[in-house]
Amino acid sequence: MAKLILDNDQVAEDFFEHARLFGIQCPVSPHKFVWLINNHFGYDFRLQTDTDITVDKKTKKFNFPLYEYNEQFLAARHFIYSNKSDGEYLLPELKHTDFLWLVINESNNAGFLELLGTELRKVNQVQLVTLLNNDKFKNKLQLLQ
Repeated sequence: MAKLILDNDQVAEDFFEHARLFGIQCPVSPHKFVWLINNHFGYDFRLQTDTDITVDKKTKKFNFPLYEYNEQFLAARHFIYSNKSDGEYLLPELKHTDFLWLVINESNNAGFLELLGTELRKVNQVQLVTLLNNDKFKNKLQLLQ
């Protein structure tokens, strides 16, 4: 009987094909950050308790909260990940990033992303917003769990 092997690289490539990722520095708790975002944008991000990201490291499990919002008008899905949990990082290569905002939109509208980045910089307590290159992260599969 033939074994089926999941090609994680292909899964990541397919997932990130229409996705863009913002790195955000904001020294507040995840629930406060999402509250600030919801108030500023009029969005309705919700905690996805059944899909928290769990990472096993050094005999300990770390849980990273995941928030989701589906924007009907632009057919875009938004995910906010906390990059820190009890001293560990979801994406260790981004140690100075508190939150990750992943936008999945088939149209890849550059104007929308530019406007989103500009508005993110206006959110109270946000210190830095960077549009990241998806190809630079070796641990990006952790965003898919």
